[in-house]
Amino acid sequence: MMKLFFKDHLIWFLLLFVLFLWMNLLFVLDTGLQTVSVIYLNGTSLFIVVVVVSIYALWWRKQLKKQAFSSYHASSVMGLYEKEYERLRVELKQAENQLFTKFQEQADEQIRWIHEMKTPLTAQKLMIDALPPSPAKQQIDLEWHRLHFLLDQTLHTLRMESLEQDLILQEVSLRPLVIEEIKQLRSWFLEKELEINLDDFSTSIYSDAKWLRFILRQILSNAIKYSHVGQSIHIYSGTSQDGHTFLAIQDTGVGIEQHDLPRVFQRGFTGGYGRKQQAATGMGLYLAQNIARKLKIQLQVDSTVKQGTTVRLYFPHPNTFVDLQAI
Repeated sequence: MMKLFFKDHLIWFLLLFVLFLWMNLLFVLDTGLQTVSVIYLNGTSLFIVVVVVSIYALWWRKQLKKQAFSSYHASSVMGLYEKEYERLRVELKQAENQLFTKFQEQADEQIRWIHEMKTPLTAQKLMIDALPPSPAKQQIDLEWHRLHFLLDQTLHTLRMESLEQDLILQEVSLRPLVIEEIKQLRSWFLEKELEINLDDFSTSIYSDAKWLRFILRQILSNAIKYSHVGQSIHIYSGTSQDGHTFLAIQDTGVGIEQHDLPRVFQRGFTGGYGRKQQAATGMGLYLAQNIARKLKIQLQVDSTVKQGTTVRLYFPHPNTFVDLQAI
């Protein structure tokens, strides 16, 4: 250990040697200094240097022992730090792997639980559909859809980390996909008597249909949630100036404050109006944005208070399909 100390501080010992050499050379060259005792001056200086170096060496050795460096073998102090860094890196990686494994186990348990919940939910849906039409049936069906929506949102949240392994990229026709999601949310639309204006477009894009439907579901549910009774939702498609196909979902609801717009994709952010609604979780657009990024879809939100909100999905060019497969 002490050998490493002297090796690591060799440059300072060389400096001290040069200073002593220069001091003694001055005594020889400068006749005015011949009255000074060279032996006394060198002896006292050397004593001070030895004491200071010894104290520092003992402190240095104590510090290394505190950091458990004494068990390492290296040719330099830097080598000791490199070995300690490598040990900490390995420990950190092991801890990270253990946490990831634990997270995966918990996620798998939650996914299994959600799938088990789907069995009684399916049975309940069949029972609800068998009931005669009535306001009570409509209300029960609405609550069933809310429960199904929350379970589906949780399931996709758990699967989002491994989304890349679940992608099936293919040509997708947008209008039928939107229609399917409108059907899934029909109870919510009926509850608020919302009018759906769906343009007659025949746009096709390359994406993953299942995950794209999930994004649409979050946006549509927000449009319903923040619309008043009897208002309308307009869904249309087009092409941007730079040639990107887009799908727009426009509501005429409460809108979003301008100072809230930059934060709508943040986890848990509900905004001023959302805080008044107990049903608002602030997760819909957060999840939609995270999945959209992995699908190379750009989400854009424009809104005016008391006039409504428009969410646009800008899809990548078809020739980036190969790039998408490498996500």
